[in-house]
Amino acid sequence: MKNTTIKILTIMLAGLTAVACNGRKEPDTTPAAPVKTDHAPTFVTLTKEQFNAVDIAFGKIGQQNLSTTVRASGHLEVPPQNKAQVSSYVGAVVRSIAVLQGSKVSKGQTLAVLEHPDFIKLQQEYLNEKNSLAFLEKEYERQKELAANDAGTGKMYQRAESEYLAGKSRLNALSGQLRVLSVNMAQLNRGRITSSITLKSPISGYVGKISANTGGYAEPNMPLFEILDNSRIHCDLLVYEKDIFKVKIGQKIHFTLTNMPDHQGEHEGKAIEGEIFGIDKTFEDGSKAIAVHARIKNENHQLIPGMYVNALIDVGQKMTTVVPSDAVFTSDGRQWVFIRNKTTGCKTHRECAAHESCAPSEYCKEHPQCEAHEQCGNERCQIHTDCEAHENCNIERNPDNYYFTMHEVRKGVSDLGFTEVSFVDPVPTDATVVSKGAFYLLSKSRTGGEMEAH
Repeated sequence: MKNTTIKILTIMLAGLTAVACNGRKEPDTTPAAPVKTDHAPTFVTLTKEQFNAVDIAFGKIGQQNLSTTVRASGHLEVPPQNKAQVSSYVGAVVRSIAVLQGSKVSKGQTLAVLEHPDFIKLQQEYLNEKNSLAFLEKEYERQKELAANDAGTGKMYQRAESEYLAGKSRLNALSGQLRVLSVNMAQLNRGRITSSITLKSPISGYVGKISANTGGYAEPNMPLFEILDNSRIHCDLLVYEKDIFKVKIGQKIHFTLTNMPDHQGEHEGKAIEGEIFGIDKTFEDGSKAIAVHARIKNENHQLIPGMYVNALIDVGQKMTTVVPSDAVFTSDGRQWVFIRNKTTGCKTHRECAAHESCAPSEYCKEHPQCEAHEQCGNERCQIHTDCEAHENCNIERNPDNYYFTMHEVRKGVSDLGFTEVSFVDPVPTDATVVSKGAFYLLSKSRTGGEMEAH
C-alpha cells in the first residue's frame, strides 16, 4: 500500500512538471519595427537653374490684427453736399457746351450756354415792371403826402399804396427768376437784354454724366450735368446685426477694392486705411444690416464713388501670427507652408552620412549620445530630426542651391492677402516663407526632389 501511494505521487508530480514546461513561452527575438512620425518634415532642394526657371516669391512671417476684426462689405460714396445735378429752370435750346466729361471744374464755372425767346420776354417783363414801379412809387409818395395834409382821400392813398407794393413784389419775383437763370442784372438794369443764359457749376469737382447735346432742347428741370467732388469720398459699409455692437465711432478700418485687389498706385499691395465717423440707427431696407460710414485717410488714392470694397473693422487689439495667403496650401487634408532653410549647417538636414550606418535595435554607431537613435531603422533617423549631433556633420550644403522645408500649420482667418496660422512645430519668428510657387515645390517633393523621411 505504501509503495502504491508513492507511485501515485510520483505520477502527479511528473504531470504537473509537464504542464509547467508546456506553458512556458520562448522569448521573441523578432526585431521591433522602426517607429515613424506623422510630422516628419519634407525637404526640397532646387538648384540655381531650377529656381530661376520657375516663378517663386518669398514672404515673411509677421504679426497682424486679424483675430479681432469684423468683416464688412460696401461701396465708396460722397456726401450729398459734394455732388450736384445741374439743370435749366426753363425750357431752352443748348447753344454750346463748355466742358467735357471728366473735366475738372471750379464753383461758378460755365458749363453750357442756353438760349430761347422766352428769356428775352422775361427780361422785357422785368424792365416794364421796373418802369411801372417807378411811376407807382411816385404816385404812392404823392398820395401819402396829400393824406398827411388832409388834402386827399384815404381811399386814393390806400389804392396807390396797394398798387405800389404789388408792383414791387412783381419786380422782385422777376428779378429772382432772372438771377436763378444767371442773368447779369447790372447789365439788364442798364437796358441790355441778352438772348442767352449760362449754366454754371454750383460746386468744384469733376464733370460726371453729360445729358445735353449742342442744338438739343433742354426740358425744364431735366438734369444736364452731374458734378462730383471726390475730396470727401468715404466708405459706406454694411455691418450685420450680430456684429453691430462691436463697432464704435473712431475705430480703424482697412479695406481693399473688391474688383481690384492688386490695384496699382502708391498703395499697391496694401489695404487703404480709414476711420469710422458715423453709424446709422436704422436697418437698411430688406436686410438686417446697419450702414457704417468711414472717412478715408490720405485720400489721394484715385478712388471713384460706386467702387465696391471689402473691409476689416478693427474691434480689438490682439495680434496674431500671419503669412501671405498664397503661402498656405492643402495636401492630404492638412494645411502646410514651405519655409526656406539656411544654405549651411545640418541641424535640420537629415542627409547626415553618419546615420547611414544606423542598424535596427541598436544605438547609432556614429552618434551614441542620441537616445532617440535606439529606434533608428535602416532608413534615416525618423525620430529625432533635430539631433544636436548633426551640428558636427561634415556634409555642407551647396551655397548655390535653394533648400526648403514643408511645415504643417493650423489655418485661421484669411483676409486682405494674409492668413492667420499657428505652426504645429516651432519655427523661427523671422523665417522666410514661400508666398508664390508652393505647389511647384510640393510637386517636386513628390517626384524625387525631396529629402524626406516618410
